[in-house]
Amino acid sequence: MHRFTCVVALIFVAAGACVGTARSVGRGLPNNCVGCSFEGRDLHGADLSGVSYVGADFTHANLRDANLRGANLVGSDFEGADLRGADFRKGHLAGIDLRGARITGARFDGADMAGVDLRGTLAGASDADARSVLSRCVGCDLRGASLENRDLSGIGIVGADLRDVKARGVRLSEADLQGVDFGGADLRDANLHGARLCSRNDGGAQPIGCADFRDANVNGADFRGTLICEGRSPHTCTALDAATLRAHARSGLAGATLP
Repeated sequence: MHRFTCVVALIFVAAGACVGTARSVGRGLPNNCVGCSFEGRDLHGADLSGVSYVGADFTHANLRDANLRGANLVGSDFEGADLRGADFRKGHLAGIDLRGARITGARFDGADMAGVDLRGTLAGASDADARSVLSRCVGCDLRGASLENRDLSGIGIVGADLRDVKARGVRLSEADLQGVDFGGADLRDANLHGARLCSRNDGGAQPIGCADFRDANVNGADFRGTLICEGRSPHTCTALDAATLRAHARSGLAGATLP
C-alpha cells in the first residue's frame, strides 16, 4: 500500500517534518503526527487513544493490547503488525493496510472502516475476530481469502472485493453484501439466507445493483430470503425474487437454492 511521505505531509501541515507537536501521550509519543514511522517499534500496551496519526507507518510494530480507541489512523500501514488485544473502537481507519496483521482479540466496534486491505489478515483469527473487523468495512479488500466454513453472519461489507475467495460452507446470513464482488469465488454450500444483496435508489427509478457473482461456484448455496434495499441508512428492504437476482447478479446462479 502506498505510504504517506514527508512530501505528502506538507499537504496537511505547514511544517516540513513528519513529526507532530502538541501534548504527548504515553512513552513520549506525539498526540498529532502525519507520516510518522513507528516501524518495528515496541508499543505493547501503549495508550494512543484519541491520537491523530495520519499515514503513519506501523509495519511489524508490536501494538499488542494498545489503546487506540477513537484514534485517527487514516491511511496508516499496519502490515505484519501485532495487534492482538488492541482496541480500535470508534477509530477512523479508512485506507489502512492490515495485510498479515495479527488481530486476535482486537476490537473494531464502531470504527469507520473503508478501503481497508485485509488480505492475509483473517488467517488464524477466530470467527468472532473476523466479524469484529468486518462489522462495517466498506469497500474492503479480501481477495483470495480463505473463509471456508466460517460464521460471518451479520457482517457489513458493502462494496467489498471478495474475488476468488475460498468460502465453501461460509455462513453469511443476514450480512450486508450490497455491491460485493464475488467474481470467481468458491461459494459452494454457502448460507446467504436473509442477506442484503441488491439495492436501488429514488423509489426504484434508478437501476438495480446487486452483488456480482460472475464465474462464482454457487452450487448448493442458499439464497432464500435475500433482500433488495432502497435509500440510505436505515434501509427499507424487501424480499428479492429469483428473476431479479439472476438478472442483476451477472450469473445464472446454477445449482443454488434461490428465493
